[in-house]
Amino acid sequence: MSLTTVQAAIDDFMRYADTVEKSDTQASPDQCLEMLSQYLVHYSDLFDETEPEEEMGDFAEWEEGLDDHMSALLEGDVEAVGHLGNLPLESLDPEHLRDFLGWFVLRETSDGELLQAYADTLRAWVDFIFARGWFKHDAYIGFIGVLEEVTPEAVRVARVSKVLFHFIRSGGGVPPRMRGKQFSRFVEGHAQVSAVTDCSLQFSFHHQDEQIGPVLLPAPILAMIAVGDVFDLELGLRDAWVIVDVGPVYPSCVYVEVEEYHGLDKRS
Repeated sequence: MSLTTVQAAIDDFMRYADTVEKSDTQASPDQCLEMLSQYLVHYSDLFDETEPEEEMGDFAEWEEGLDDHMSALLEGDVEAVGHLGNLPLESLDPEHLRDFLGWFVLRETSDGELLQAYADTLRAWVDFIFARGWFKHDAYIGFIGVLEEVTPEAVRVARVSKVLFHFIRSGGGVPPRMRGKQFSRFVEGHAQVSAVTDCSLQFSFHHQDEQIGPVLLPAPILAMIAVGDVFDLELGLRDAWVIVDVGPVYPSCVYVEVEEYHGLDKRS
């Protein structure tokens, strides 16, 4: 790799992207790479945000400063955060892109088309870097391999989350005889799919030595789900387990148990 910084690689790519014909995608490259910068600064292992606390000033001054900041925020007059400074390009690891696309973006959207557009931008950016000699061949292959692995999985679970959200909001999965009946128990948190059958799921909630299920779902939805997928959800029990609420869904190629994770050493 070269002495090029990640920020320079992003800026040069954006100038290049402005010269090529735009596709009919709903996301521009700058949206993806700005979000990537946010992830790298605030959630990756590349920045240590633990700084000595500034001495607390007068409360009135603090309150005035907060009011000014909120006013600027409402008026859209706040500089974007996430500049990467002099972070060298060689610090970037393929696992950062896996984490970004298969975890960070999925926290914000369940739009499969947007996920695919982001993946296309990342692939074009990695190709751009390699074409300029800033990535060695082995590093380039590593980045491409991660993108090819995580992209279809991220798109799939985004669609699972979106379909389940509308299914639950429409009252799906709750038989008429059970509607209005009180729940006898709730379980919520991160739950990993431990089994998928033709008509139901089994969940294993993290930090709980218990299998929860079966959770009945229509076959077309079950066909989209894979063993190992992790759901951020709430289940309720009234004669049978039903999904009460669902948030993001993450693919198993990204989400692992903490004790099994030997990769990036997160500081933030």
